[in-house]
Amino acid sequence: MAWLFTDPLAANLFVVGIMFASFGSYAIYRFLLNRNKPEINAGFAYLLIATGIYALSYGVLYSVIVPSPFTVADGELFGDPMVILGVASILIGVLLNKKVSLAFAGIFTFFGGILGVIYAIQGYILGMSSPLYILLLYLGAGIGGILTAPLVVLPNKRAVQVLAVLVAIAFLGVAILALIIGSTAIGGHLVDFAKVRA
Repeated sequence: MAWLFTDPLAANLFVVGIMFASFGSYAIYRFLLNRNKPEINAGFAYLLIATGIYALSYGVLYSVIVPSPFTVADGELFGDPMVILGVASILIGVLLNKKVSLAFAGIFTFFGGILGVIYAIQGYILGMSSPLYILLLYLGAGIGGILTAPLVVLPNKRAVQVLAVLVAIAFLGVAILALIIGSTAIGGHLVDFAKVRA
């Protein structure tokens, strides 16, 4: 239980990076290149389910322990959105695995995207964590989520391809930002923990 009172933010950001790299890659594969091979869909599905379970578990746990004085001050900024991200990832993974239309997942990603944009703006206004990075990270996730809704339902092939490129740019940008933030967090967190041990 001791790990509940440490700051696993760097590891979580790496998982977020993996998730959004997967989302962006799948947008290119399925909607830009128009590929739909069952074995590749299954691979994406299992990756999204596994990372989604991690994100959901972390998000629920962190949302519950945020009031604790032992957690980081910005806990809610990273906990609550992880719940939505985890559920979205699991949902998409299950739909891919069951070979079901992604159309209904678009409803979830649309509202999840709105939540991401709200967190981006509010986190920036309040100066939470690294405000500019958080603004860009959450805006990319939010805009990508919102654009995913029409991406999975529009019949026009050209419009789908344009949206696929925009979604991929947003999601791959989030993945890169998450990896940058996570990488820089490692050094700072290790220094903090080393001071506590000294």
